[in-house]
Amino acid sequence: MDTSAFEEMEQSGWAKSTIAQGYATRFANATKLVADHLSDAVAPVNDRHILDLCTGHGVVASALASRGAKVKGLDFSPAMVALAESQVPDVQFVVGDAMALESDDSVFDAVTIGFGVPHLPDPHAGLAEVARVLKPGGRLAFSIWQGKGSTGGFGWLFEAYDLYGDPAVILPSGPDAHAFADNDFAKSELEGLGFSSVTSSVVAATLVIDAPEHLFDAYDQGAVRAAALLSGQSESRRADVRAHMAENVRAHASKIQDSWHVPVPVAVVSAILD
Repeated sequence: MDTSAFEEMEQSGWAKSTIAQGYATRFANATKLVADHLSDAVAPVNDRHILDLCTGHGVVASALASRGAKVKGLDFSPAMVALAESQVPDVQFVVGDAMALESDDSVFDAVTIGFGVPHLPDPHAGLAEVARVLKPGGRLAFSIWQGKGSTGGFGWLFEAYDLYGDPAVILPSGPDAHAFADNDFAKSELEGLGFSSVTSSVVAATLVIDAPEHLFDAYDQGAVRAAALLSGQSESRRADVRAHMAENVRAHASKIQDSWHVPVPVAVVSAILD
């Protein structure tokens, strides 16, 4: 599969400071909760060397460092790395390629990847690179949003898009954004790369928004793939997608004081390198 157009979309999209800040702000509640779960999964202790791939705005790196780990955060987006550096000054962050890590073999005690696996043009090859830099017995933990058919933000986005989106608007060929949320798929892939003790659990994360219509904005302004699909729609189609998503928020999300708490279930996968 030729993923060059997908890679260009990802690189140019996440290089935008508006998208980086939009993701960091709009998905903050969910990413912070999941960061704690990823930290639990790799059990960081003092002086443990951990690589946080696809570090984004540094939320996972921050959680790991707060527990005493020595953390290196890597992301392909200069905008994200700048944001991480401003928010987590005590961690080393670098711009780099997760598909070709500039590290020797068997150097890290653990690797975490917060929502980054689907952004790799070839997740299997990317995870093989993770296995290369992990020490034997090293731990891996990553998170994946549950997608189409799930109850919550991503499921409602796909439902609205299927009903009202223009099918002529398509994304470049790339990996399935939610494949690793399936436990059997994740287990098979990781065991094939030399991992064992593969576990997958669902974290009941939420997005916090001020109004039901703002769920559309979270994806339109803070997620590259969704933004690419939504930006290609006519204004009337965008309005219909927004309205349908808002209907689901009103019907199924929780309103707490002046905010709406939208479920966005997340699969957290962990494994140990043999």
